[in-house]
Amino acid sequence: MAFRASPHATVVGSTTAGADGNVSPFALPGGLHTMISGIGVFYPDKRPTQRIGIVPDRIVTPTIEGIRAGRDEVLEEGVRQILGAETPLMVNQRMIVKR
Repeated sequence: MAFRASPHATVVGSTTAGADGNVSPFALPGGLHTMISGIGVFYPDKRPTQRIGIVPDRIVTPTIEGIRAGRDEVLEEGVRQILGAETPLMVNQRMIVKR
């Protein structure tokens, strides 16, 4: 969300769940307990995120093939956004520190 304050930032990844803000627990009759959201969370331009989520500029989701190969496709796309689309994948993988 903080990156949205910069006009030059590009958010890469997948849309979040849209469940944000704090929660307040309370009891209901019959011994039931539940929670309710207490505040709203908004983009810097005041658009809501509740039930919408953070929508990335570049939607990238991990694939089963990438996971099996030990790749982080979201991080790779982030590196491509910085270095340029013509950057070979091998160069990107050399720059990524293995955990």
